[in-house]
Amino acid sequence: MSTKGKMTDSSGVAMVQIPLSAFRCISNYPSEKKMICEISVAELTSANDAETLDEIINQARLDYATGDYQTFKNPKDLIAELRS
Repeated sequence: MSTKGKMTDSSGVAMVQIPLSAFRCISNYPSEKKMICEISVAELTSANDAETLDEIINQARLDYATGDYQTFKNPKDLIAELRS
């Protein structure tokens, strides 16, 4: 089941789509009905494109935290990269 756009429940809480292939279960606690999973950042971002300014800023923070960014020493190099 694939839908375009953002999904919200009846309380207005924002939700993201996480492909099952992005999960890797680490451990579980059946008595507490909990499990610990890793989620692939690449799969998560491919399924959820940023659409609002807040989402774009949060995406930039996620990219920075995962080391997925470039630095430039002068404005000329930055402008050349933005135009490419």
